Amino acid sequence: MNRRLFSPRLPALALALALALLLAVPACQRDLPPDAAYRALVRAMAERDEEAAWDLLSSATQGRLTDRARVAAEAAPGVVPPSARAMLAGDAPLGVRPPTSITVVESGPDRAVLRVEAPGAKPGEVVLVRERGGFRVDLPVE
Repeated sequence: MNRRLFSPRLPALALALALALLLAVPACQRDLPPDAAYRALVRAMAERDEEAAWDLLSSATQGRLTDRARVAAEAAPGVVPPSARAMLAGDAPLGVRPPTSITVVESGPDRAVLRVEAPGAKPGEVVLVRERGGFRVDLPVE
């Protein structure tokens, strides 16, 4: 074998380069499977990381939350922030319960449905849609 073409360090170097490239891509742009995207949202909410939580929401959910924040701010000026992102970091994370079970009910290239169970809550379904290079949680904002 030609020693100039093969070096024992080459596989380690290739692995290090691949890892560096993977880490260079922001986490929000990696294509997480639907259940991992949902877990990431729950974690971001529990940690009050409004930027990460916001990025894991679908565009439609972001729009509904923005409208809701605007209406709430108009009803209570100076009390409720007019920012949906700021509302994510408010008291809502205190009620976040980590899921005990997540089951993929439906999974397609652009949409997935999860069955989520958490302590003290009724099991429910969560819809995720593929946007901006990954799955985003599409919540019905009531």
